This record gives sequence, structure tokens and C-alpha cells, in this order.
Amino acid sequence: MKRTVKSLALVAVGAMLVSVLVWAADNPLKNAKVGEWIEFVIHTQTMGQTMDTKMKQTVIAKDAVSVTLRNVTTVMGKEMSNDTKIMFDQPYEPYKMPNSDAVVTPLGEGNETITVGGKPYNCHWVKVKVVTTKPQAMEGTTKVWSCKDVPVNNMVKMETESAMKMGDKVMNTTMTMELVGSGK
Repeated sequence: MKRTVKSLALVAVGAMLVSVLVWAADNPLKNAKVGEWIEFVIHTQTMGQTMDTKMKQTVIAKDAVSVTLRNVTTVMGKEMSNDTKIMFDQPYEPYKMPNSDAVVTPLGEGNETITVGGKPYNCHWVKVKVVTTKPQAMEGTTKVWSCKDVPVNNMVKMETESAMKMGDKVMNTTMTMELVGSGK
């Protein structure tokens, strides 16, 4: 059972991470430069279980029409890597997963200085509600803090609370993702 819960948590985390790969009204990845990287620590709680994950995104290629990110995620001591190519001419749909029917409703936005990893960031935050029925029925809220001083995608912090339907049961998940490093 413990392994199944962690597997389900990993699926939920993966879904949330993919959904925020591009998340602001003006695509910050257009300004990313080859060699830039960001690293996050992700703390997830679901079904009474806690899991910490690390994720590093590095810009490995860019041209006038796209950017390619290498995503390296470390979960339970295991490293997984994949490359994601993001086209700049595709419809820009914040907070949506690919192949999703997500409906995104803005809940608010503002400016706030937050401290992450002992460093203050002047951020703009956006909070949304996301409801989807495919690929999995899920409803949640996400709040993202961004700062133009952070390379790659400008993200400093993200908090998500979600409820995923699994048959007649609901899996509630909370996730906090915080920047722990960046550079070139």
C-alpha cells in the first residue's frame, strides 16, 4: 500500500509539474538562454504520506520558434530525465496539462515580496482554480509567485491543493515547490 500511495503521489506531482511548465500570461521561456538552469525542492503530502522531490530544469536548446528544457527529477533516490520542447507559436494555455480539458478560473493576483531559501524576491503572484475531467478528474487551486530576476521560467514558488477522483474515492494532495538554486 505504501508504494502505491507514493506512486499515486508521483503521478499527481508529475501532473502538476507539467501543468506549470509554462504558467504566466507572457511566456517567460522566450527570454531563456541556453545553459540557464533552475532547481526546485517539491514537498508533497497525499493520503497521509509525505514525499520530497528535487527537480532541475536546464535550457539545452533554443531558436526563434522553440525552447528545449532538460528536466531531471530525483524521487526516492532515483533520477529520471526527460527533454521537453516548447513551441512559441502554440496556443498559450497557463496551468493546463497536455491533452487536458482543464478549465482555468482566475482567483486573484498581486505583488508581494517573499523570502525563499533566505533570499527575498519581489514577486508577482497569480492564483487560479483548475478543474479537469481528463486525463483524470481533478479540481484544485494553484498559486504561483514569479520574479523576472529568476532565469528560465521566472518561478520562485508554487503552492497547489488538489482533489483527484479515483473511482468512488478522492485523493487530496498538497504540494509546495520552492526555488533552491539557479544559474548558468
